[in-house]
Amino acid sequence: MKKLIVMAAVALFGTQVAKAQFSKGDVILGGNLNVSTTSNKVKDADDKDTKTRFGVSPKVGMALNPNWVVGVFAKTSFGFDKNTADVKTKTYDITPGIFVRNYHMIGESKFAFFAEANAGYHFGQKKVADVKTDTYNGFSVNVLPGITYFVTKHFMLEGAFGGLSYAYDQHKTEATGVKNNVSSFDFNFPKEFSLGVNWIF
Repeated sequence: MKKLIVMAAVALFGTQVAKAQFSKGDVILGGNLNVSTTSNKVKDADDKDTKTRFGVSPKVGMALNPNWVVGVFAKTSFGFDKNTADVKTKTYDITPGIFVRNYHMIGESKFAFFAEANAGYHFGQKKVADVKTDTYNGFSVNVLPGITYFVTKHFMLEGAFGGLSYAYDQHKTEATGVKNNVSSFDFNFPKEFSLGVNWIF
C-alpha cells in the first residue's frame, strides 16, 4: 500500500522537467472560466448590493520557445446585479484580442508561474429591468499573474488572478443618444480568479 502511495505521488508531482516545458512550435488550445463577485453592505442596515460576473475565454497560442507563448483569445463576460430596491441589471461584454505569456518552471516540479499581458477590443451593453439603457465599445490592456500544473505532456491545468487593467470605452445612452468617453484603471488581484485547462499539440 505504501509503495502505491509513493508511486502515485511521484506520478502526480514528478520531476520530469523536459515533459513539463513547451517546445518551439507547440500549439496550445484551451480556455478559462472567469468568476467574480462583489458585495456592498451598509453597516447595521439591511441594504446590500451584489454583483456577479462570469464568462468563458477560449484561446489558442503557439510556443516560441520553452518559456514564451503568443496567441489570440475571445473573452466573454456576463453580469447580474441586484440593488437594495431589488432592481436587476444585466450586462454582457465580448472581447477578442491577443496575448503573450512568459512561463518559469518552479524548481524541478511540474508547476510553473506565468505572467500574461493581453490587449483586446471589446463591446457590450447594459439592461436595467430588461430595458436596454447603454451600449459601448472600446479597448482594454491587462497584466496578470498565474500558475500552471503540467498534468501530462499534452495537458495542463491553470489558475489566473486578476491583475492590473486599463480600459477605455465610448458609451452611448440609448434613451438620449448622448455619447461619453470613460477610462478606468483597476487592481483586481484580490477579488478575481479564473480556472482554465489547456491541451498541447
